[in-house]
Amino acid sequence: MYALFPIIVLLGSGLSIPLISMIFRKLGKEKIRDIWAVLAFALSTAYFAYIILYEKLPISYKIELEPSWASIGIKIDAFSAYMSLIFSFLGLVVSIYSIGYMESETGLDEYYTLLLTLVAGMIGVTIVNDLFTLYVLWELMCVSSYTLVSFRKHRWEAVEAGFKYLVMSTIGSLIALYSISLLYGIAGTLEFSKLGEIILSNTNSIPKDTIYFIIAMVIAGFGVTAAIVPFHTWLPDAHPAAPSSISAMLSGVVIKTGAFAIFKILFTVFYPTHFGYGGILILFGLLTMTVANVMVIPQRDIKRFLAYSSIANMGYIMLGLGVATYIAYNYSARLDIVSLALLGSLFHILNHAIGKGLLFLGAGCFIHEAKTRDLAKLEGIGVKMPFSALSFSIGLLNLAGIPPLSGFWSKFFIIMAMLAFLEDPFLYVSTIIFVLNIFVAAGYYIWLLQRISLKKPSEILSKVTETKLSMLIPILVLASLCILITIFLDPVLKVIAEPVNVLVGTTISNIKTNLILGGGV
Repeated sequence: MYALFPIIVLLGSGLSIPLISMIFRKLGKEKIRDIWAVLAFALSTAYFAYIILYEKLPISYKIELEPSWASIGIKIDAFSAYMSLIFSFLGLVVSIYSIGYMESETGLDEYYTLLLTLVAGMIGVTIVNDLFTLYVLWELMCVSSYTLVSFRKHRWEAVEAGFKYLVMSTIGSLIALYSISLLYGIAGTLEFSKLGEIILSNTNSIPKDTIYFIIAMVIAGFGVTAAIVPFHTWLPDAHPAAPSSISAMLSGVVIKTGAFAIFKILFTVFYPTHFGYGGILILFGLLTMTVANVMVIPQRDIKRFLAYSSIANMGYIMLGLGVATYIAYNYSARLDIVSLALLGSLFHILNHAIGKGLLFLGAGCFIHEAKTRDLAKLEGIGVKMPFSALSFSIGLLNLAGIPPLSGFWSKFFIIMAMLAFLEDPFLYVSTIIFVLNIFVAAGYYIWLLQRISLKKPSEILSKVTETKLSMLIPILVLASLCILITIFLDPVLKVIAEPVNVLVGTTISNIKTNLILGGGV
């Protein structure tokens, strides 16, 4: 039960919110409900931080049930702990932000219950060791997320966006379920620890077309939540409709859960050294970033602008995965380069979670004070809200990949992995497309920074003042983290190297910034 502690805390706290609220509302202390949620997230964050730093991983056990496919396997390894820490921490920041941001809203009992359930579902997806339980917790996460998107149900925009997300999420989940059922039919088990061995030992008897069909279903099914093009269309509608706190969760961590599922299944079931799907993942990554970066340019709603940039960043993450699996299949002797590509991809998951969480919470501050999402009307708001704008600008510079900020390094690692095989025409062209996309993205991030922070405010913003402290502190914390990760880059890379080791099965603990700068990779 030790491994289930964070899920028990989050679900238990979520289910008890209505009772807590009812008791303290009568005492005139309704804010206790909000603090209750914050404490639950704090406990979950502390748990994963502790086991990453001090526990010997993996932690695993199994709850045997009948039929056998319903048994629950739990395994917390470095990869799942890393992802769960990101999920818990952003949940903590968002719950603190919500105290001020959501105080004028109704239905907050449901809001906090759903927020806690959402993160519990995401953590559950990462720590389970079988596909059946993963799917159950995946659905828990999905139901919570599209309900939160339509939280402001008195607005048609929210209802429409929530319904669109529901439909697309359901289709994606059904495709994923179909791939899971095919795997069970082939292997007779859904345990990650057994599936890979069974698939590998029976490659001669299982038609290759069947295997690649299942891989395609996995990418498509979980790719909907990961917002990969062409399965991305729900996200730009969801962000403007959802509260900004939920937008931070959607782009910061929810779409990363889809990426996690793809990473986990491909590396543990379909060993990339034996199955050549890396090229398809590279194409998905390049298509996703290119389409999204083009679509950002005409946007004039700040939240739609940030939504498309989130899709582009998922393209970078998928490209890193694609490069790693492509090299593993075609150049299997170079696991060091495979590890470098994965390091960049997993590092970018962290950078984007913090950076985009910061940008959506910062945008929420602007919208909360100015009562508009229109970028033209938000010009110069940084003069009126200097601390919010400073934090927002740090987030923009980080995601733009401006050296030496950490957002530069995650992209740099992926590029370095690709440059190691420039004699490969496919990787050569892919590198050019990736670099061009990076420059396009940097351009529109700088453009947004200039409009928000360097323009003179119009008369529309004459009454705007700095946001309240309960909303300002979370974005200052995230902005500080962008800087701290840059300063303490080596220790952070050592932590991220452990999840890479889990995926690749090799040790890259000697990766250091000076080695990379010196061409040592």
